[in-house]
Parts: sequence; C-alpha cells; structure tokens
Amino acid sequence: MRIRTDIFIVPLLGNYLVYAPLRRVAFITNSAGIQFLENLRRSETPRMDRQNEPFMGFLRAIHLLGDEGDLPISTFENRTFKPTEVTLFLTSRCNLRCIYCYALAGDRAASEMNLITAMRGIAYVWRNTIERGRTEFTVGYHGGGEPTMNWEVLTKSFEYAKRLARSNGMQVHGHMATNGVLSYEKRQWIANHFCGVNVSIDGLPDVQNIQRPMHSGRQSSDDVFETVRFFDNVQFRYGIRMTVTALSVERLPQSIAYLLENTHPTHIQVEPMYLLGRGKDIGMAVEPLAFVQAFMEARSMARQCNVDMFYSAARMDVLTNRFCQSCGEGFNLTPQGLVSSCYEVPGPEFEFADEFIFGRYKNDSQRFEFDEEKLMRLRDRSIEHIAWCEKCFCKWHCAGDCVYKTRHRSVELDFAGDPRCEITRLLTLQQILEKIGQNGGKVWAEGYITEALRRIAAQYSNNLLNAGEA
Repeated sequence: MRIRTDIFIVPLLGNYLVYAPLRRVAFITNSAGIQFLENLRRSETPRMDRQNEPFMGFLRAIHLLGDEGDLPISTFENRTFKPTEVTLFLTSRCNLRCIYCYALAGDRAASEMNLITAMRGIAYVWRNTIERGRTEFTVGYHGGGEPTMNWEVLTKSFEYAKRLARSNGMQVHGHMATNGVLSYEKRQWIANHFCGVNVSIDGLPDVQNIQRPMHSGRQSSDDVFETVRFFDNVQFRYGIRMTVTALSVERLPQSIAYLLENTHPTHIQVEPMYLLGRGKDIGMAVEPLAFVQAFMEARSMARQCNVDMFYSAARMDVLTNRFCQSCGEGFNLTPQGLVSSCYEVPGPEFEFADEFIFGRYKNDSQRFEFDEEKLMRLRDRSIEHIAWCEKCFCKWHCAGDCVYKTRHRSVELDFAGDPRCEITRLLTLQQILEKIGQNGGKVWAEGYITEALRRIAAQYSNNLLNAGEA
C-alpha cells in the first residue's frame, strides 16, 4: 500500500515532523521512520519484519495510506464570473499619513468615486444574487484612502443597497476598513448600519502616533481609541489590524497587552510592514525571526483573553489552493469605475495594475464587461502552478501568500520566495506542534480524541515511531 497524498518532512531537533495536510495528520518520528516513509513514497516495497510491521499498522490506523482520505480544499468554482459581493474603493484621500502606507495616500492626485459608479456596482451584485438564487449580498468599503472621507457617497450608496435588498426580501451586509479617526456622527452611523469594521491600530499610543500620524502631523491615538471605546460601549463588532515595523517589533507584546486591556475586538490581525509604497524607503523592514518571537509571546496573552490573534498566511485550519479572492474572484470598483481583483490595486496608477484590473463599466452597453483572458490568468494563480511552493509544508494553507505582494518578489511571473515565507513556515510549524502537544505529544490526527490517539500511539509504538531512538 502506497502513500498517495502530499506528505512533508520537516527536520526537528534531531528528529522529524511528518505532516500530511490533506489528511490532517502529523507525527514525530526519527531517521529510520523517514527512510521507511520515503520507500513507500517511491513505491518501493519496504522490508516487512517485526521492526516495521507496527509502524505500517500505525500509518494505516491514522489513514495516511491509500487513495481515499484527502479532505476537499476550498477553491473557486469553475463558473461564469458572477460575484455577490462588491467592495468600493471610495477615495484616495486620507486624513492620516502612515509612514508605511502601501497606497501613498495623500501623495497621489486625489480621486473620488461618484454615487452613480457606486450604485452600478451594488446593482450588479444584487442582480447576480437574484440570478444565483441567494438571499443576501455584501457591500464593503476599502481602498487606497480612508473610505469615510467620501462620506456622502458611502452613506447614500449603502442606503441604496438597503433599498434594493428590501425590494425583494433580501439581506445586505455592510463592512469597512477604517483608520478609526471618525466623528461621533460617523461612528454612530457606522454602528447602526454595518455588521462590522476593521480598525487599523498599531498598538501603544506612542507607537500609533509615530507610525500613523494625522496628515497635519498631529497625534492620532486619542481619536482612534475614542472610536473603539464608542464601538465597545454600543457592543458593535470590530477587529483590529496592526502593522509591525522594525521600530515597533520589540514592543509588540506590550502593544497587544495594551489593546487587550483597553479594547474588546473580535480579533487582532498582526502583519509585518510590507515593502510597498512609503514602506519601500523608510528602512523599517522587520527581521522575520524577531517578528515570530514577538508574535508568539503576544499571542499567548491574546489567548488568555479569548481573542483570536493571527497572521494572515499561517492558517493550518484552512485548506485551499488560493490565498484570497484576488485570484479571479474579487469584484472591487476603483474610483474610476474599473474592476480590480485586489484590495491593494485600488487604481490604474498602481504597479502591476494591468494584471489585476480586468473589467470596467461600459456606458454604451450599460453593463460591466470583463477581459476573460485576464480573468483566467488570475484564476490560474493557484498553488498547483507555483513551482517555488511545491515542497513547502504550508502550501495548502498559505497557498502562495498575497498575490500582489509576492508579485513584487517575482522574476517575471514566477514567485521566487519572500521573507514572509520564513514567518509563515515558523508560525505554521508552531501551530502543528501545538496540535501534537495537545494530543499526547507524538501524533495528531483530526477526528480522533486525545485518548484514542494515545492508544494508537501506544499500540503501534516501536523504534520507527519513538522519536529520539535509532
């Protein structure tokens, strides 16, 4: 019986981690166990004697062998592009001047979406929702600036979405990414209309003020924390999005502790600064190991408070072949009415925009038209086609990471690795080892309770399974 699933072997302090993500199985073994597995993987017939028969029984017991058993991965349907969610990039204007802003907000010529463009995008996904027999659609607000700077279009467009939804008994869900510098009236409107928002906060007030100052140079922390206190008081759901630079990485645990004490988010997403936009030239890239060490210390605090703290590419509970909707599923409208697949390409002036902008509204036909060739190229950007990732144990979780960011690290169109890869591998490895540790310290197999796993490990225990033995 052969191994017919992806298995990855990771050296681990003199032993080895064996990981089969599509079977949701991981265990620790030694060099003899690895040799036995390699023989199985090469279709050789291993020598079956009293020494390795128990190990073969162990592999059968955890369903690592045979054709059946791979779990389905999350992937996009092979169908006509018919989204039921639109994200509107309302403006390039911003009231902050974040030192690392990927979009260079405030440095570029201002562009604003008009209400007609917003309504066209909303009506399009509403009609798609009807055609697909669904009962709800989503309107999001994002982009290269602060969405609330185009307040009239934001409020009127969402009111329009609500009218469409009411007209045939549907539900519309609204969400937004915001920097949190909002007036009382805006906070109140958002809490009354949206199902949730993500607020960008970089942690301690002095870190926030250095990394995310107002456009005038004034401090922003008082305004932002006043906003989240308001959300907490009215029990409105929000998450926090934090960027870590070389300046702030050592204080990440203190920043998380401060947020846990003073705010009540549903989650905290923590990412290293990207080398895009203003972040390219400020010399504050985070050293991967420093980020991982600070992240793990901070995450232990968040867990004690039952707050989900995560980094986007380390997600072993997800099985997928694409990182996000930018691979040919995103329907995002730029201020000019162009269709972008990616949040980080909010206009035609952005690098590689021609690869990610694949449609526009045509006045003569009064409908959105898409470049099918571009759309197919975006959809082809799945993990099966990324040679660099072929032997990485994170491939079915990370799925090649953020398409736009890795595009900046590619040779022509071929991804050639990124410092984020080291972060992703270390944090994913930690997640796998935690699963093993929670289930007795030798093996993890999803679907087995801890006691069952211990019995399996004990029943088949031998020199091939016992780590540390020759």
